[in-house]
Amino acid sequence: MDANSEVAMVAMLSASLALVRPVGMTEQETDDWLSVAVDAVQHIPLHIFERGVRSARQTCTHHSQIVPAIITATREAVAWFSEPQRPALRLVSPEKPACKQPLPDPASLNAGLQRIGLLKGWIVQGPDGLEWSKDSAA
Repeated sequence: MDANSEVAMVAMLSASLALVRPVGMTEQETDDWLSVAVDAVQHIPLHIFERGVRSARQTCTHHSQIVPAIITATREAVAWFSEPQRPALRLVSPEKPACKQPLPDPASLNAGLQRIGLLKGWIVQGPDGLEWSKDSAA
């Protein structure tokens, strides 16, 4: 963590502590609490930490709740942020699907399928009747 991030975290934790600081907490206890709190949350990136502090300020009623509230509010974002980024999957389709079974005789298809095949260019009228087009795969 860089010095600027640590200063920002200490400032945000101090402001959060000011909202719920017990009356009897001394300056030394405050400094100790801040030191321990910063150590506990230093693994959290600053941009995520800010969201966690906002959440903690809305829910905490005691200084012992601040750090656990920040950790709970940021756990999912930190896990996602820390996860190694994988390259996007690239789906590649074959140029021409392999036809494993022989195609039926076009003359054996019903009239509706013959009409669709002729319109799409899958079936053509050959010298011996209907046949599968050599240019496109069905």
